[in-house]
Amino acid sequence: MTTPPVVPPHLLDRPVAGGLVVPWITPVTAGGVYLFGSLAAASQRQCLHEQRCQICGRPLPDEAVLFARRSDLRLRCTSEPATCPPCAAYSAQACPMLSGARSTYRTATHPALAGTPDDGQRHLRQGAPAERWHAVHVQEYDVIRHPRWPQTLAASWGRIPPVRIDAVPVTG
Repeated sequence: MTTPPVVPPHLLDRPVAGGLVVPWITPVTAGGVYLFGSLAAASQRQCLHEQRCQICGRPLPDEAVLFARRSDLRLRCTSEPATCPPCAAYSAQACPMLSGARSTYRTATHPALAGTPDDGQRHLRQGAPAERWHAVHVQEYDVIRHPRWPQTLAASWGRIPPVRIDAVPVTG
């Protein structure tokens, strides 16, 4: 296992689990288990509509970063809320999916979710190979219904061209 990156000063008020900062948007079970890789629906909506960073929960600056899979690029939207640039830099190193440390998605539902209703997307990527991630730098985005999962909101850069799109370096 690799050593987690140093927690940036602006994230020192966030909880840490397994050496990693727990994103503001990460759900937690009644038993206190953080469900990394899942999005709390209410927090996702709040981040998207109020333009808050999904990691620190603070308002986004003039330029923000949307992390998008290769398949998201074709749709010009992602269900992942934006991050502020400092949180994007930390996440690109710390998140096992973004950094490439994990080559596949979980093969089963998180054990803490056993017996809970499926959100409609949870099972879709189980065991699938991880896609390459891209950092979509935006000054603005629209909140839309995801074209593949209409019950899910997404941040779209379809109407508003991004500042740039960079492949996230694989470091894992």
